[in-house]
Amino acid sequence: MSQISLSTMWAKGRFGNMTEFVIKAKELGFTHVEASASVSPLALTELIKTSVPISSIHSPCPAVLSSKGIPVANLSLSSIEKSEREEAVDFAKKTIDLASKVGATAVIIHIGEMPINLGLEDKLRQLYKQHLAQTKEYSRVKEQLVYQRVSKVSPFLEAARESLTELSRYSQGKGIMLGLETRFYFHEIPNIDEMEELLKETKGRRVGYWHDVGHAEVQQRLGFASHEEWLSRFENRMIGVHLHDVLGISDHRPPGKGDVNWDMVAKHLPRAPRQIKSGEEWAILDRVIRVCEIAEWNGERQIQGVVTFLQGKGIL
Repeated sequence: MSQISLSTMWAKGRFGNMTEFVIKAKELGFTHVEASASVSPLALTELIKTSVPISSIHSPCPAVLSSKGIPVANLSLSSIEKSEREEAVDFAKKTIDLASKVGATAVIIHIGEMPINLGLEDKLRQLYKQHLAQTKEYSRVKEQLVYQRVSKVSPFLEAARESLTELSRYSQGKGIMLGLETRFYFHEIPNIDEMEELLKETKGRRVGYWHDVGHAEVQQRLGFASHEEWLSRFENRMIGVHLHDVLGISDHRPPGKGDVNWDMVAKHLPRAPRQIKSGEEWAILDRVIRVCEIAEWNGERQIQGVVTFLQGKGIL
């Protein structure tokens, strides 16, 4: 059977312990799991003790507090505040260490964000939900968002680049792939052109593209980069994919429970083993890692049949 992972995202608040989650994941047809950034240290310990194969880990993992008393997931790898960025890098390195320890292949990285008027982004999404995406008001709000991002992104992109350079060197020594993920919000880094820059700059290192089906689909629906363009531009650097469905602009639904064009997604997923040049060595990537990243608010009945659905669509 093809390898397919279930993210521990779905376990949040649902199970008494990770043993119960792993048992249920196997019942539902999943062969591996992905440790999400919301996993507590206790839950992580429980997960490791189950001996379930861990395909990948979402950085930063586990979920602990930073030196400032905020969740480590709130630290930004693109922060222009030196101390915050360095602490974010340190926690990402710890996640790489964890991946090496448990035998995971890859670590998924959110490389950063930048400050813009978040009220504009909220407004854009509200207009979309009100079926007003074709109006002049929608176009005006979108233009303001784009202008703010273009005018402010430079120092934050440079900070993200510094973090990625340091992390790619570190992961090289650990034999772990880093996956740069498609982002969900417009203020997050990278957008599609920035992704191309970062992947070109890290060619020859253990850095690849991690496609997020739901995020790319929502971007397209809001009028930004098309879903298929994300896939076509980066399929040759793809190392993993988060599989979840979308209704409207609500994502993290079980595949098959929304209206994503899964035939189009399947067309662009590399299937054969590939060699990836890493420094002077060649790393063999058996297959793009496939992970169902399903939110905890989805019931068990909604997840039943997901693996069969993905097989039928040629995703597995």
